[in-house]
Amino acid sequence: MIFMRILPGFLKELSKHVPTVLFKVVEWSELTAELPKLSRRVLQKEGYKELFDKQKEFLQPLNVELREESISPPEKISKHAAEKWLQIYFGQLLSPHGIFLDLRPTSYQIQDDKLIWNPTGLWTKFGPHFHEGLMEIYEGFYFQKEELYRGGLKKIGLISEDWSENDKNELADLFKAQFGDSIESEMTFDIEHFKSSIFKIANFLLIKKVTITKDFLYLGLYLVTLYAILEESQEKLAVKKIYLDTKSRLKT
Repeated sequence: MIFMRILPGFLKELSKHVPTVLFKVVEWSELTAELPKLSRRVLQKEGYKELFDKQKEFLQPLNVELREESISPPEKISKHAAEKWLQIYFGQLLSPHGIFLDLRPTSYQIQDDKLIWNPTGLWTKFGPHFHEGLMEIYEGFYFQKEELYRGGLKKIGLISEDWSENDKNELADLFKAQFGDSIESEMTFDIEHFKSSIFKIANFLLIKKVTITKDFLYLGLYLVTLYAILEESQEKLAVKKIYLDTKSRLKT
């Protein structure tokens, strides 16, 4: 695919776990305009310090400490570390400041109950409408509020008002599949399951001739890095409990 050939190396590495059909439904003009900006962020640390300082303060209630120095990671990802990474995932989604997208465990340490993390320069900030919709999706899913959940899907551009009820139901169910069994029980993370879920969503959007924004692609990359670390840990996690605990600690 031509687009994949023009991606910077750091994005190609992350994107290899993203089904190529997802790139077929991205708004290309918007995304190609982002590539120079992403390169400056990773290579020149553009905007890094500002987000670093704000995120460091925001994540403190989770016992997460951001550091600018490189850190040697432990050999094995413990269950405690896996739980902390999931907290960071949710915590950054809840943050109004932006998101460090690369959660791969290359530079972190666990000290007692604290996770110390040196994030890379790959970051983004979702548009306010997308961010609001994403929060409604998670809130609607975990509290089983179907109307709120579907309203969030509309806000992030995955459901169109003029679709039939059958099409709306199908997309809503496809998106839920990526959550796995995370309402009623602990779950392990399987990146192949995630890729299958994203493939089905993207293929459905392609058929419906829907284009997605760069924010949705960034969300996909963020989830890929989360799945990579949690699959490596092979730990069963109480995802809903961690989500609720994260919201409570951050008072959001």
